[in-house]
Amino acid sequence: LQIYDNKSLIEYTEICIISRSNSMVTPDPSALVVGWIAAFFGAIGFGSFAVPIKGEAANSVDIDPLVMQSYKSLMCFLTSWLVLLLGQEFSFTWWGIVSGMFWVPAGAFNIFAIRNAGLAVSQGIVSSSIVMVSFIWGNLVFREEVQSQPVAYFAILQIMAGLWGMSYFSSRESSPPQHSDSDVDGDEKSDLMLNEEDIDEDFGNEPSPLSEPLEISDERKSPTKGRAILICGKTYQRRYVGLCSALICGIWGGSCLVPMHYAKGENTSGLGYVISFSVGALVVTIFAWIFRFSYHLVKLKSVWEAYEILPPFHLKVMWLPGAIAGSVWSLGNVGSIVAVKHLGQGVGYSASQAALLVSGMWGMFYYKEVTNSVTVAKWFLSAFVTIGGILLLGYESHVEN
Repeated sequence: LQIYDNKSLIEYTEICIISRSNSMVTPDPSALVVGWIAAFFGAIGFGSFAVPIKGEAANSVDIDPLVMQSYKSLMCFLTSWLVLLLGQEFSFTWWGIVSGMFWVPAGAFNIFAIRNAGLAVSQGIVSSSIVMVSFIWGNLVFREEVQSQPVAYFAILQIMAGLWGMSYFSSRESSPPQHSDSDVDGDEKSDLMLNEEDIDEDFGNEPSPLSEPLEISDERKSPTKGRAILICGKTYQRRYVGLCSALICGIWGGSCLVPMHYAKGENTSGLGYVISFSVGALVVTIFAWIFRFSYHLVKLKSVWEAYEILPPFHLKVMWLPGAIAGSVWSLGNVGSIVAVKHLGQGVGYSASQAALLVSGMWGMFYYKEVTNSVTVAKWFLSAFVTIGGILLLGYESHVEN
């Protein structure tokens, strides 16, 4: 009996070791290549989608964050069906609605942050927050294997430090205007949910944009930088609210692809999840407009006034920039979805946040926003730190037998 027990114990131990080894087997090299290529396109799309909005025509109008998000959601929905042309079978999961609930509010917060705190600083906060949130999901919740936990966390911190460096040196040549408390008290106060025309009428001031036009640089010093924002009866400086919006975007939006891990079925991950995600984004966007209209309806007690106060879409000016921006973002979204499928939540979505490197290069080489050679050198040093962290994280996620 003792011999039988020992033999059973040995067999059980061998089974456990084999099972553990199978769970840690090295991923298919071709899948890793596909994952990293997808992450590259994800970074290109996420880092370039704001560029079409920088044109003079787009900057001549005031685009509400929810309006810009609506353009993105619509183009995300329309372009998602192209995956069927790539041979992907149609599939749908309701988890796409959950992804939309994460992405749509985060996208609107992101646009608000860019327009009020500047793209460089806000995207540094957004990207670093997404990297940390994604890695927490992948490492602590989904238990994605890494060779060394301390080294993996060091890689995450290295990525975040590099992103912050690129963000900091992208805006070194333009310092935002400073405002004292007295400036805030004397400035025009605006309710975030009100249309700017009604705000100007209520306070008897000349019309001015509700927020700075979406652009890559902080160089334009809009008078709105000094306007206070009224939230629940209290006033806050617009730049600080923009920075908080960036943090909210990163923390909340960093989970937008997490629902894909819970979707059941053979064709509900990777390209198979793109249509579900886009449907969810469109549905949540529609409900966001319904909520906003209902808010005005309750406040104004008039259906017509509630409709009139909704922000305009500026179709004549924004249809082309909005369509291009939404399509480019959709490219980044597809890339990030495929990257998460093949590399995991912690590595795939984190690698896509190299988008800040792409947007920074747009600003320096196309818009010539940073011209000081020393600042450019420091930016590139931060970029190499970021790339090194991504490569280190990728190596740590490559678990050997």
